[in-house]
Amino acid sequence: MDKDEEIARLKEAFVLFEETSQSLQASYAELQNEVRQLTSQLQEAERAKQQEESKNRILLKQFQQLFWSMPVGVLLLNAQGTVVMANPIVERLFGESILGGSWSKIVPKSFRPQKDDGHEVTMVSGRRVRVETSSLGDVPGQLIILVDLTETHSLQRQLAHHERLSTMGKMVAALAHQIRTPLSSAMLYAGHLEKEFLAEDIRIRFASKLSDRLANIERQIRDMLIFSKAEVKLNEKIEARAFADFLQDQSQELVTQKGGQLIFSASDNLCHMIQCNQEVLVGAILNLVSNAVEASEKGAAVTLSVEERAEQLWVTVQDNGRGMTQEQMEKVQEGFVTTKQHGTGLGLMVVKAITRAHHGSFSIDSQLNVGTTAVVGLPILGN
Repeated sequence: MDKDEEIARLKEAFVLFEETSQSLQASYAELQNEVRQLTSQLQEAERAKQQEESKNRILLKQFQQLFWSMPVGVLLLNAQGTVVMANPIVERLFGESILGGSWSKIVPKSFRPQKDDGHEVTMVSGRRVRVETSSLGDVPGQLIILVDLTETHSLQRQLAHHERLSTMGKMVAALAHQIRTPLSSAMLYAGHLEKEFLAEDIRIRFASKLSDRLANIERQIRDMLIFSKAEVKLNEKIEARAFADFLQDQSQELVTQKGGQLIFSASDNLCHMIQCNQEVLVGAILNLVSNAVEASEKGAAVTLSVEERAEQLWVTVQDNGRGMTQEQMEKVQEGFVTTKQHGTGLGLMVVKAITRAHHGSFSIDSQLNVGTTAVVGLPILGN
């Protein structure tokens, strides 16, 4: 190889080297640019992360503040049922810290359910709380909220007491007013009966009148006593068939005394038991029967039916008497309003109170000059 060829090859090699060098420089510049972009992105991601962490810290702080300042007891259970968080209200309710305790062991130790608890539960301390639970979704554990209703329950009892006193005041006033007339008549008939030379037929008639007036007084006093009772003890379990038979006998006697007719029917499937106070319950239904007879024409028929329907024992009293307008029906259910010439207006209030005490239902429907239908529904116990 001569010098010219060698020089030519060196030139070619130099040109190739220069091209490669330029290419490497371009690649390096591009790499530096990508590094700058990645560095910028990394810095931006770091700032976003710091901002997110800052937001999370704020949210956590807000959650903790909310958790600690809530006016109800809040506690958090983990998947094993251990109390891992509890706010100060919880500690005040339990009288001690329950952190780290097992909820399944805390419940029997701290709660003493009572018969009248309803939707609340009584604690050992005597406080009444409503317990609500909620799952945490996909997160294992459970949130429990304890709402202290002790003061609310106490205020409700006081309000109910004051309302009862107010109602009893109205009731006594109405009773005193309504008793005056039959009492005056009873005293008049009793005075006549003291006369020595009174004909026997007149004596019997006066005695009957006296008995009727005294029965009227006794019925009004009985209604007042039943209504004034705070509760009715349901201490009897009676077969529905036996109850229906007893109710039929009592109703027949009442309707006959008042000069009416009784149409009685009972379904064949009366095979269950009811928990009741039979005397009080029958007295309430007789109130409906008495109303039905008095609202009807002399000698008219009153229908009384007993049947089991929809897990209840239904007692229906129906008449074809004068009925009531919608306005009258609303008023008589409020109490101390009556469509009778002599009455306290307590009848339907007594029926409603007794039905409620038996955990049953009461409804009444009436149309003017068509008649009235009253239905008492009582829960059945089964065979």
